[in-house]
Amino acid sequence: MPSSSTRRILTSDIEATPWKNGGGVTREIARGSPPGGGQEWGWRVSLAEVAQDGPFSIFPETDRVIAVIDGAGMDLVSPDGATVALEPFQAVRLSGDEPLSGRLRRGPVRDLNVMVLRAHFAAEMELWQGPHRATCDAGRHECLLLHNLSGRCAVRVDGGEPHDLAPGEVLVHEGEGRVACQLADASRAAVIRITRRQGIV
Repeated sequence: MPSSSTRRILTSDIEATPWKNGGGVTREIARGSPPGGGQEWGWRVSLAEVAQDGPFSIFPETDRVIAVIDGAGMDLVSPDGATVALEPFQAVRLSGDEPLSGRLRRGPVRDLNVMVLRAHFAAEMELWQGPHRATCDAGRHECLLLHNLSGRCAVRVDGGEPHDLAPGEVLVHEGEGRVACQLADASRAAVIRITRRQGIV
């Protein structure tokens, strides 16, 4: 990760990539390289639009955090019949190694998806609802992503001037810094923290 950088991304400007099985599309918001390279990514944050029931892709040696941000929710079913419920606006941790099939409850959903190579990175996701104020401090080997899901979201980086994130806009801050957030009443935001594991240079 760089020493420090901040950028803003409007998710509606990201090109959608269709799934191989035709069950939906994905928009990649951001990614980071693993230490030493050799793999396509070390962490990845994306939005998925799930249009129909079907299998989830398997990602070996990967940890995932998923939250449904639009729609009635979805259930993930393993081969032995065990079910993981994806309720709206609740982050759920999963292993990318496990074969799972998604079953939509009442129509299509959109989900926010974080994937990390567990040997190198860890990930956390929180879903906030306004009115809400919070400050997030990032370390040298961390990346913070703040995604305005709906309503008004004002952010301030390292005590600078406040900026409004439009619905669907993401602030990505890599490296040391402080990100302050203020959500208006009934607004929603997702906050993702990617941390490089200690001992990895």
